[in-house]
Amino acid sequence: MIVSLRARRLAAAPALFALALLAGCGARTVPLDEAPLPYRQAEDSFRLGNYEKAVRGYQIFVDSEFSDDYEDLLPRAYYRLALSEYRRGRYVECLTALDKMERRLPDREWPQVYTLRGDAELARGKTMSALRWWEQGWAVSDGEERRAAKQHIADALDRMDQVALGRAREVLTAPPLQELVDARLRGVSPGARPPAGPRSSPSTARIPAPIAPPPPGAPRPDQPLSGTAHIGVLLPLTGEFAAYGQRSLNGIKLGLGPLAEQLIVQDTRGDAATARGALDGLIADRSVLAVIGPLRGKVSEVVAPRAESAGLPLVTLSQQDGPTGQWVKQPAMTAARQAAELAEFAVSTQGLRRFGIFYPSDPYGIGLSDAFRDEVQKRGGTVVGSVVYDPNQREHSVEMLSLAKWISGDGLQAVFIPDFAASAIPLAVQLRKAHPDVFLLGSNGWNDPAVLGPAAMELDGAVFVDGFFASSTRRGTQEFVAAYRGAFGGAVPELLEAQGYDAALLVRQALQGGARSRLQVAQGLMGPRTVEGAGGRLGLAPAGIQRELFLLHLRGGNISEIAPGRAVAAPAVSRPPSAAGA
Repeated sequence: MIVSLRARRLAAAPALFALALLAGCGARTVPLDEAPLPYRQAEDSFRLGNYEKAVRGYQIFVDSEFSDDYEDLLPRAYYRLALSEYRRGRYVECLTALDKMERRLPDREWPQVYTLRGDAELARGKTMSALRWWEQGWAVSDGEERRAAKQHIADALDRMDQVALGRAREVLTAPPLQELVDARLRGVSPGARPPAGPRSSPSTARIPAPIAPPPPGAPRPDQPLSGTAHIGVLLPLTGEFAAYGQRSLNGIKLGLGPLAEQLIVQDTRGDAATARGALDGLIADRSVLAVIGPLRGKVSEVVAPRAESAGLPLVTLSQQDGPTGQWVKQPAMTAARQAAELAEFAVSTQGLRRFGIFYPSDPYGIGLSDAFRDEVQKRGGTVVGSVVYDPNQREHSVEMLSLAKWISGDGLQAVFIPDFAASAIPLAVQLRKAHPDVFLLGSNGWNDPAVLGPAAMELDGAVFVDGFFASSTRRGTQEFVAAYRGAFGGAVPELLEAQGYDAALLVRQALQGGARSRLQVAQGLMGPRTVEGAGGRLGLAPAGIQRELFLLHLRGGNISEIAPGRAVAAPAVSRPPSAAGA
């Protein structure tokens, strides 16, 4: 009994296909009303389409000590856990659940698991990996299920050009599947693409819309300027985000120094359409050689491709990982940079190998969770499990069951909590009290002195990351803080001011270095060189701008900065023999 999970139909697929799924291909041997409560609640939530609650229930069940007594329910629970994650768009978590299923049930093999793996990889944009998994599902199935697996592969091949088909020919090993590729190679001209239509899959939603051409009469990027150069600014100076925009503008003015008089400031009101109209005006103005902003990620997603197509240097202030290129640069702290900095410290410096993640079901927590998992795996570490919770949740005793399971069964050493202080700190305190030997890692959301201060002693040894630390001993930071306090009546700057300052400093250096065209400014932003900014060193390279972040350590009730490459004292962490030598 094998079920095909067509990626393009999953959102509408009925739930009844899994009634006997992965339970020995027979009927359920344990009546539902006799199953453990977390499992029953998960089944109800899954049936109602509440996949977030379903994930929580299935996770609690598979991590519980009594789950071994329900071996007939375990495969089904793991699979539905993974499928729930898939339907939430949580493709990495889906694959992680299937990995755990394989480790716990190593001698079992289900075609539908391979199919789901392929669907998740396709949704992540990893088409060749998807083909490999679908082929495995095809190889171990028969009848209608084998035909369905073959159709998965055919659908993916239909969306490929000749170059991609050549790669697919190397990936697929079964002659009947290779023939699918050969037939398309014979009939597809180079560069051809099938029309978008009902065959769209989760991955196609990630393909950006075509970029509109620049406004008529837009200057050439290499056209030299004879008069005064201007710098455009796109910030929300009225509306909901006005306070954040003003703080960023303060930093920009300080960073530009004498060039601040050459600013052309446009109020975006935090609205993408308004920002795009303002950008079009700046593109058409031949005197504007660079633009700083916007601040919000959703606005940057719209504006950045427009600047890239027009050849106008744009230094965005968004902290959301967004589009960059030859003309668009992003020196701000992002989720990817936070995750990379923490993973490098935890794995390479601190010697940790096995991690858990507790994260809220909001964009901040989801983005950091995914990024941290990827960065840990790049460095040879392992995320043994993760738990998602409601952002408003304050009590986590149920989730602690999963933590205990990770420690006893998977050799857990550290837990990452990517959340803001109001939620993260109470959770971290609860975790520390229950398991004092676990190393705690946090995101920049932890850095809220009003919340963190009273709990600092209880969280002694915890490490978190941030894009700015006003008490740093770094020369660039000290100079910036002193200058800012002098310019703004003793006010202490924070991250937004520092990132605005650094963006402006990069543009200022390009202009003062002799840039007289947009192309020359863009070349000045490509380096290769290092700039000492308010938030640490900025590494400029053609591939982009790499920002050095601050690793912060709680010790003796105080927050202190960790020197690059230096390990810190922490609670005695249990390291299993297999992890210690990894």
